[in-house]
Amino acid sequence: MNHSIAKSNQAGIEFVISMNEELQEEVMFLSDDFPISMYTQNFQHAASDYIPLHWHNELQMTWVFEGELEYYIDGDRFKLTSDKIIFVNSNQLHSSKTINRDAKTLCINFTLDFFHPLTLEKYILPLIKNHSFSYHLLKLKPYRVAHLEKFLNWKNESIGYFSVMNFLSQTFEDILDEFENIENKKYDEEIDIFQNMISFVHNNYSDQLTVNEIAVHALINKNRCTSIFKKYTKMSPIKYLNSYRLYIAKNMIIHTDKPISEISADVGYNQISYFIEQFRSNYGLSPLRYRNKFGGDSNKSF
Repeated sequence: MNHSIAKSNQAGIEFVISMNEELQEEVMFLSDDFPISMYTQNFQHAASDYIPLHWHNELQMTWVFEGELEYYIDGDRFKLTSDKIIFVNSNQLHSSKTINRDAKTLCINFTLDFFHPLTLEKYILPLIKNHSFSYHLLKLKPYRVAHLEKFLNWKNESIGYFSVMNFLSQTFEDILDEFENIENKKYDEEIDIFQNMISFVHNNYSDQLTVNEIAVHALINKNRCTSIFKKYTKMSPIKYLNSYRLYIAKNMIIHTDKPISEISADVGYNQISYFIEQFRSNYGLSPLRYRNKFGGDSNKSF
């Protein structure tokens, strides 16, 4: 099937977006004095119209005001319809295509130059520089639809820059609120996952646990399991497991009369020589010397 790039129209001038060899879009601003590009795109489904993979230094907001598109960005693929706008961070590879009918979009590309430096530094830059923020889907509110419909009707006359600035500022405020709530929810979920894994380790430290078993218990993959452990403990899951085993062993050495060999097996070490090596590395003394020094009248048996 042959594909064609959707036609665009900015201030009455039709064009097709162009990209260099590195897939960077060459954005055309409405004027040399104001770094905003605002244009519509017309997708004809019969012609298999699409926008190929590309990126731009500018930020972008897109509204599908007719039809629907399949949108791809940052490894995610989803349907984009008229009830939401998508905010795309700079330098993000993205593409779109029709699904089963014609579609039309409004795109606003812009730089951050028109924001006040304090607003930019305190609110906007922390958002767009967040490594987890590649795009955001924002549900449309009635006042925002009215703004967007007004933008659609602009032709060659002078653009109302204050209207654009107000719209972008309001949109950023809503995105900041939603993104903060999402990040807080992710943090709470991550803490729950971490506590779940820690409890699992503490209850099963004597078993021959693997990273995969810890991850499966928390319903996550091994990579995320390791990442969460390193984030909150500064250790890998297995290193934390062994550290906890040695902690339990230390208390058993001090407060019980159990032989060291039995303690070694109780905390999950199959080889007592390896247990002694790890204990000495962690506490500076062999288990028996540690008992002699800190265990009072406990049984000194090996």
